[in-house]
Amino acid sequence: MSDRIAQFTAEAEQDPTAAVERLRADLVASGGPLVQRLTEATVRVTFVWIGPERQVSVRAQVFEDANALSHPMRQVPGTPVWHLDAVVASDVVTTYQFLVDDPFADADHTDLAELGRLMVRARARTFADPVNPHALFPQLAVVAGESTADRRHWDSELRLPDAEAVDWFDAEPADRGTLTAHDLHGRTITVYTPPGYREDRAHPLVVLLDGECWPLVARLDTALDNLMGREIEPAVVAMVHNKGGMAGRMADLSCEPAFATYLAEDVLVFVRARYSVSDDTSRVVLAGNSLGGLAAAHTALERPDAFGAVLSCSGSHWWGYRPDESGWGKDSEPEWLTRQYARAPLLPLRFWVDVGSLETGSSPLSPGVDQRAANRHLRTVLRARGYPVTYHEAAGGHDFATFRRSVVKGLRALLPA
Repeated sequence: MSDRIAQFTAEAEQDPTAAVERLRADLVASGGPLVQRLTEATVRVTFVWIGPERQVSVRAQVFEDANALSHPMRQVPGTPVWHLDAVVASDVVTTYQFLVDDPFADADHTDLAELGRLMVRARARTFADPVNPHALFPQLAVVAGESTADRRHWDSELRLPDAEAVDWFDAEPADRGTLTAHDLHGRTITVYTPPGYREDRAHPLVVLLDGECWPLVARLDTALDNLMGREIEPAVVAMVHNKGGMAGRMADLSCEPAFATYLAEDVLVFVRARYSVSDDTSRVVLAGNSLGGLAAAHTALERPDAFGAVLSCSGSHWWGYRPDESGWGKDSEPEWLTRQYARAPLLPLRFWVDVGSLETGSSPLSPGVDQRAANRHLRTVLRARGYPVTYHEAAGGHDFATFRRSVVKGLRALLPA
């Protein structure tokens, strides 16, 4: 228990109403969870919810069981105060939400269809921290196919005291690029052209998967407006949206050859016919996060004639283990794609590979392998095979607060101004 909650517990025994109001004032002053310095490199983070609910959990990746979908909070007896502590590195940036009447408590983590339904159902029960001004559009709304959401249900951003300070996503750009939505065989492609885009210049091309998330959740277009020409070479960015909900996303991004063909042939041909982009494969970057990072690396292996650089942001490189014939995977082992790179001929590819420092702990979908270990292994295999690899471990988790910073850094490395 944190010092402040211990103090509150003692005060509440004397005057619970006054104690709650003093605690609420401290939360407002902190602008989010209470943070107590423990060492030079660690802090204690105390998440606090004040309300009359029967049960409250926190969704965050800062706890020891990083893969748990939620973490039940403790109620101070006789008060509406719920709390839960975590000891965290002091430079972390990640997201969190409060979940009232938690539907994940008894969920089967191996039943992906049921988890998908629970995530959508949880939206109405998931709340941003009311005292934290930093928030991102909720991923759960995107999963549900929605483009608007009540700000009370957004994802709160946790920025700890030693986190790298960046203004890429919040500063007002001097000039704005353009976002244009196109339909390509029933799938939306949103194309970003940078400030100063010119028809007489062959711009680099970035193809970015999970395209619906990047302007809406990550505000990546604002960061690109701020950095193109200064730190990133001005590039055209084609954001490829998912199709068919969560099931369609999982099918397309799980090392699916037909999707690799769609990206290499349909998307590239479509964009090149409408925008002034380079024919030089080395200046074509395929980027994605999570399963999108896996799909980017797989597509480049299948189609090195189309893509010359891979930006894998927290890629799901543990993927591959299939528990039974009807399961989701390839064979009897995790890390299927890494094994393919280990045996394939060396290709003209370069890589940015990153993962969050909080992405530890294996899940039933990847027995014995966690996200961080799988990305470290991919890095090691690629370097041993002779590929140029820039590897980065971000101080964060598997969320867009971390993804968006890492993608910007990856673009700076692969397409420096």
